Amino acid sequence: MATEEVADALLGTLANKISERAVKRAKDEAHKLGRSAGKLSKGLSCMAFVGGLLTAMLSFLGIFNVLDPLQILVEVYTFFFGILISILEMQHQCIPLAFFRTWARFLTTTGGRGLFYMYVGSLILAKWTLLSLGVGGYMFAVGCMYVFTSCSNRDSRGEELRKFEGESKQKGAAEVKENIKAVWANLDPENDGAIYTIQLGKLCKELGNPLSKEDLREAKKQLDPDKVGEIEFTDFLSWWVSVVDLEP
Repeated sequence: MATEEVADALLGTLANKISERAVKRAKDEAHKLGRSAGKLSKGLSCMAFVGGLLTAMLSFLGIFNVLDPLQILVEVYTFFFGILISILEMQHQCIPLAFFRTWARFLTTTGGRGLFYMYVGSLILAKWTLLSLGVGGYMFAVGCMYVFTSCSNRDSRGEELRKFEGESKQKGAAEVKENIKAVWANLDPENDGAIYTIQLGKLCKELGNPLSKEDLREAKKQLDPDKVGEIEFTDFLSWWVSVVDLEP
């Protein structure tokens, strides 16, 4: 009875570690997908694209209508910013998104892109003409919508991930325990709580962690130091927990 309790405790520990690791991987992937600006609705992206074109056109005309070198520099900057915004929001980008991940990573996130659009909009608003107030206000508003979308998605993702984490841990732990018991039972049809040492390699392979010849040799030394030819279930579980612990 004590042996069964020890085995159940080890199974629970092992199952929790495996399920927690799976949940962590799923959360990491979800966060990556959530941060991707490519997931924005087409409507919002189209609005930003139009805003980029308007920014570029207004700034291009402004270059020839001012004499102050500082104002000319601002017009040049906003012109290129407008072109950049249009390129970012094109359905088929002529510049790969990987380029921005390397040189301007903040532009690959929804929130970062929104702050950039707000900055560009404020530069245009600072020109303080009727046309610039319209274009700048439009661009600033689009940036605000990007930031709002980013915050809303983050909150909703947080709730979904917390719910997913709880369900996955319970379900994943139960599945792991049943899987280990089933695989062990196939190699221990008499249900005497032990398998032959030569079956260790097959057991590990069926559990999804095949061992190299060297690792298998080392594992046999640990699990069957007296070379009796058998490995106890509890001994295997104790060793398997440490193996799972060492995995990334």
